[in-house]
Amino acid sequence: MKRIIIVEDDPDIRDALDVILGSTYNVAIYSGAAPLLEEDYELPDLYIIDKQLSGVSGLSLCEYLKGQEDTMRIPVILLSASPDIVKLAKSSGADDALEKPFKVNILRAMVRYYVDK
Repeated sequence: MKRIIIVEDDPDIRDALDVILGSTYNVAIYSGAAPLLEEDYELPDLYIIDKQLSGVSGLSLCEYLKGQEDTMRIPVILLSASPDIVKLAKSSGADDALEKPFKVNILRAMVRYYVDK
């Protein structure tokens, strides 16, 4: 089963993403960036990261992941309520972006596109 790591600090959105994706993918959920910066973990097939995290921002986490040899080729989708998320995602090296609130079918299609490559 393909693995997705979700980094989202809003518990309601975390739960929604788990419900939407958890039956199809192996989903690991983190409320912040620290575990991905400080610990060893099983690499995913896709990261879904909220732009606005407490502590390290989602943009900084994305830049970090895209700068590491072992994670640079793993796709990253950034989530944000910000209307300029597409521009911000490109500047941080993310592969794609999705503005909140998002449509479930668009999220699923985006995830399928990157996970099934």
